[in-house]
Amino acid sequence: MWIPDNEFGGYYDSNDTYTVIGAVKNSEDKAIVPAIVFHVKDDNRTISKSFTLSTVDAAKDIPFKIKLLEVQGKGVILEKPEVTFVVASHNAINVDVVYGKTLVKHPDGHTSGFIFNNGTTTVYGVKVYAVIYGRDGKFLDVGKSVEIIDKMERGEKFAFSMYPDPTLASKVSYYSCFDLGADPTQTVAVERDGNKYYFTYLSSGYVTDAKFDDFQQKIILTARNPFPDTQFVNFMFPEESGDQKFSVISNGAVIDFLQSKDPDGYWHVAFNLPPKSTSYVSIDGFEEHPLLPVGNYRNYLLIIIPIAAAVVSVIIWKKKSG
Repeated sequence: MWIPDNEFGGYYDSNDTYTVIGAVKNSEDKAIVPAIVFHVKDDNRTISKSFTLSTVDAAKDIPFKIKLLEVQGKGVILEKPEVTFVVASHNAINVDVVYGKTLVKHPDGHTSGFIFNNGTTTVYGVKVYAVIYGRDGKFLDVGKSVEIIDKMERGEKFAFSMYPDPTLASKVSYYSCFDLGADPTQTVAVERDGNKYYFTYLSSGYVTDAKFDDFQQKIILTARNPFPDTQFVNFMFPEESGDQKFSVISNGAVIDFLQSKDPDGYWHVAFNLPPKSTSYVSIDGFEEHPLLPVGNYRNYLLIIIPIAAAVVSVIIWKKKSG
């Protein structure tokens, strides 16, 4: 298992966020779960990050694209990555990209197509990844499907689309090495007292428009669930004190939620999203002038977490409700 030097790199995207891209090639004769460690020299400091990717079958590739909000220097040096793996207990999900006339690269550089669940079981949290090459045949970017495919029954077919970074769109020649993976957690940066404040969430819906209200010390956001079934969202906040008590208001009404703390000292605030809903949410319980860890960032939250983590959260919620 390895990452070719010519298929690994980093750049500042159109939002000025440092982005690491690459593709792991599985040269083993069995399915594996790869792990990557890479080091970024950012001015006078070195940032080291570790990531676990989704299962990749024998002789297959798995592209990755990871955004590092805390890298901000202009003289950034991305060092050669370290790669390891463990043998997977099962093959990757049996969902295939449909090749042919329906797989199209459009004039603006994005591509669209369909995926088909060719397996015998339902799969969850599906994302499509692909390596993007420039007109000179050189590695340019990694694309990730923009649709949230929460659930695919066997035999189901879904459309997908993916886009290069806007700064690279005019250079796109073709997409290759399509692969399927699980949806990652998302890390959000908001302005708080003039500084960046980071928090993370895992959701089977959408979270947008997050802002921190410095006057009322609360986070305001929009949570959308376009699906016909109840979904969930689980927020993870850096601890400000050991006795923080959160409250959640959705569309003007106080709602039930679960609050817990993980072994690393991060608060979890989880609640359900009603079917086909748009919820305007405020989360209270933050302290004024808290002492927070530098960067407010945790490595493991950037790991591509298996969708089983989401399923566990839902089961816990159902047990509480029952």
